[in-house]
Amino acid sequence: MSSKRGKLAERRVNVGQSSTPITVETSHLERVPATVLDTPEDVVAFWIPVGDVRPSPFQYRYHVDEARLQGLAQSIASQELYQPITVRPVQTGTYEVVLGHRRLEAFKRLGRDAIPAIIREYDDAQAVRALLDENLKRADVNLFEQTEGVIRLLSLELSLQGEGVSTVRRLMEEMRGIKRSGQDLKDPQHLKAGKIVEEVTGMSWESFLINRLSVYRLSSALQEKVRQGMPYSLAVAVGRLDPALQAKALAFVQLADGWRSREEFKIWLQKQKSKTQVPPQVDHARFKKVLRRLEQKEFEPTQAARIAAMLDELEELSK
Repeated sequence: MSSKRGKLAERRVNVGQSSTPITVETSHLERVPATVLDTPEDVVAFWIPVGDVRPSPFQYRYHVDEARLQGLAQSIASQELYQPITVRPVQTGTYEVVLGHRRLEAFKRLGRDAIPAIIREYDDAQAVRALLDENLKRADVNLFEQTEGVIRLLSLELSLQGEGVSTVRRLMEEMRGIKRSGQDLKDPQHLKAGKIVEEVTGMSWESFLINRLSVYRLSSALQEKVRQGMPYSLAVAVGRLDPALQAKALAFVQLADGWRSREEFKIWLQKQKSKTQVPPQVDHARFKKVLRRLEQKEFEPTQAARIAAMLDELEELSK
């Protein structure tokens, strides 16, 4: 784990944890033996029917890596130890995934009837924080997914009304205006927003505004590519092209198993420009117009000498 990830993990050690004892009725559920759990001994998990578990409305990871999911399913099928998912009760007999969306999908694909689950009484904000914390530990988390998670968390924690991205941007633009005027942030909502962003991402709210929210200025097609894992810097470079060239650029940079580098893209772009460059042509009409003006004008000795030198060069070019 990198030092930055380590520091984030230390700051988020209690992020998303339920602050109240579990009061959910579990007497009808079968407890999973500790001997088959790949968890600390004090963890309590229950076998919950797969059909009673629904996806989280706060899940912001859109791209499903089929190869990874298939590998996870095969691993679950062959192992004797289980890592439980985490759920929260939403109504009697129904649960919502907080952590472990891929594991739930793998169990479904294996045709399993029940899945080991830890039950936590999270509220909406705690559920989003826990999801963010879990996903930030993954090597395959991308910028877009993390940014969307932070926006959802800010909207919940600050009770923001309206579309998430524009509302959060307006809030942070307001904060930036206050800072630029030489004043300190004092509004509790502003202070809380800055604290949440730093806790979750390890960056300041100013950096989040400049470097993360800018992803939403891309076209919808490029936003979708970033969701799928396209590096943001590469998406920005493609977005600067003329629309007619963007489709060709996307076809070039996307590989079957990833994306080309910025350097490869630069070389490709240079070749495209060289193909479309029109060779310079002599403007004969302009040449004749200048020649007529020269024939009608008197020149000083220095000007005449310059014209003579130019005529020598033109005569050489005409051979």
